[in-house]
Amino acid sequence: MKSLFKNNNFKLLFAGNLVSEIGNSLLGIAMSFYILDLTDSSLSMGMFLFVITGTRILASSLAGVLVDRWNKIRVIYMTDYVRGILYILLGVFIASNPSQDNIILSLYIIGILSSLNAALFSPAITSALPEIVGEDMLQAANGAQSIVASARNIIGVVAGAAIYFFVGIEWVIALNAISFLLSGFSEMFIKAKFKKEKTAEEIRLQKEKSKIEDFKDSIKYMKKRTGLLNLVGYTLVINFALSPLLAIGMPYLFNNDLARVNAEMEYAYTNVAFSIAMLGAGLYVGSMKIKSINKILKKGLLSLTGAFAFVAFAMFLASNGYVTFTTFYIMFIVGIVVIGISMMFVNVPLQTGMIKIIDADFRGRVFSTIGAISEGAVPLSFLAGGLIIEYGNVSLLGLFCVLVLLYPTFGFITNKKAKTLFDSIDQNNENIERLQEAI
Repeated sequence: MKSLFKNNNFKLLFAGNLVSEIGNSLLGIAMSFYILDLTDSSLSMGMFLFVITGTRILASSLAGVLVDRWNKIRVIYMTDYVRGILYILLGVFIASNPSQDNIILSLYIIGILSSLNAALFSPAITSALPEIVGEDMLQAANGAQSIVASARNIIGVVAGAAIYFFVGIEWVIALNAISFLLSGFSEMFIKAKFKKEKTAEEIRLQKEKSKIEDFKDSIKYMKKRTGLLNLVGYTLVINFALSPLLAIGMPYLFNNDLARVNAEMEYAYTNVAFSIAMLGAGLYVGSMKIKSINKILKKGLLSLTGAFAFVAFAMFLASNGYVTFTTFYIMFIVGIVVIGISMMFVNVPLQTGMIKIIDADFRGRVFSTIGAISEGAVPLSFLAGGLIIEYGNVSLLGLFCVLVLLYPTFGFITNKKAKTLFDSIDQNNENIERLQEAI
């Protein structure tokens, strides 16, 4: 991990991503409570998340094709600059005291435009990482990226909740805009040392291909990899199960069902516990030697499912008044911590292995396609979550999510094609180790 941070290009990427993600987190938690305060409706919150997330996912596949053709570093910093400008405009508009309907409309417009930029940003980061750090440092780099996610929630969530609670949404939006501008400036100085140069003939042939053909190529590539589409399908269902309870159910429980006076801060502290757990686990997994991805994924998924069911049960007890808030809060934090640890034991080795087995020329479009498919059900899950709470309750949403999560958990464990893919990743790691020993 120490040698990783000696790479100046990675340090610039890490610093820029850290700043913008903290700013994004400021806005994320504030926006959840802002919409609930404006509308007092879980359905309104679910609809907003449905549109914003759906826009990013629909744009992701085409975005990956474009990223493979463009300068990835330029895409990274330009999308940050654009988002910074968008949020400056949003902050100025809200500060002018428009009507509630116009506020909601502006949130949708800026959110959609920001999502389009995020659709370009994500595959650019993923596909540029091997060019910046080299393939031998990928696992450490992915582990270090968990620091970004953890710091985002530790600093951004608490700060966002506090700023929103004490001074309002305008200041949260302003800080988010500044964070994107600072991030873009840092990322301008990155140089991808390990970028593979294309021949003139390769460039000519690539330009002749249509965007649709490139997208079809990525699908064909995924089909050739035994188990890859199965893996993506299970990931889709996992995202469908986790997303509505985490993004809608939890804020609604604190803000509406429990009617806590300081709901924003109490909810934010649970995110801090979650992030600290992710940080520690991410650093550990990023530096450990993984002999079998298949075994570590099984343990991680079983732990994730058990912890998620425990959290849903704690929410059921609290929303129905069966336990005191203190008892619920302790149970909730314990469950959230285990979820954070389990996610790192699944995400880091899986992402690292997949980057290694996917050819460099296809990484951008394949990862964007994987992202689009695996996250394809998330917008619908937000809408479903809002509807279940609106016409049912948080407890019903928790039960629904746990039952859905059982399918991919056991699918990962028992599916033979998925096992074949994991075995190929393990074999690839062994080959790299032997090559390094020989050198």
